[in-house]
Amino acid sequence: MKRMIGAAIANWLRKPENREKAKRTAKQMADKYQDYRKKSSNNSSSR
Repeated sequence: MKRMIGAAIANWLRKPENREKAKRTAKQMADKYQDYRKKSSNNSSSR
């Protein structure tokens, strides 16, 4: 099952437009995570 899912993802990523979409999504998630980390570190230092 894992192998089939991996193959499906690899096949989906072969298309350049899908690769770009995956990169954008990963960047957005990373940015959200960094914002969350900044907010949580600001809150904990002010307590």
